[in-house]
Amino acid sequence: MSNYFTGKQIHSVDAKGRIIIPVKFREKLGDQFIAAWLGDCLNLYPMDEWEKLMERLDANLPATERRIPELLSFNSEPVDMDKQGRAILPQDLRAKAGIEKDIVSVGSLEKIRVYSKKSWDKISEGVSMEDIASTAAQYGIRL
Repeated sequence: MSNYFTGKQIHSVDAKGRIIIPVKFREKLGDQFIAAWLGDCLNLYPMDEWEKLMERLDANLPATERRIPELLSFNSEPVDMDKQGRAILPQDLRAKAGIEKDIVSVGSLEKIRVYSKKSWDKISEGVSMEDIASTAAQYGIRL
């Protein structure tokens, strides 16, 4: 089993603010995870990945940049997933990310990104696989 989240799913937020975590993401995400607002989406981190991220920030950022982990912490919340794979994303984080009803969950390496459908459509518009392959090639990576 891969250590990375891959694929995407289009779904919605219900009236109680719950989303259904896609089946293919549930086991890796775990029963409790971190939802963190990072601009145009929410990132859902398995607890162990969140801890690794915080440790990397703590070990590698100079004291003058302590604001970065603080801002991440201020804009994140632990979230529990129930036995049916539902989770309530905090309302304030949903609002910051512009998430209201229709959403797209996208596997993004060690985390899941949850976008409003509108944001996803905007960022994915005009992206071609040729552009992605060309950019990767600039870094010596052949796709």
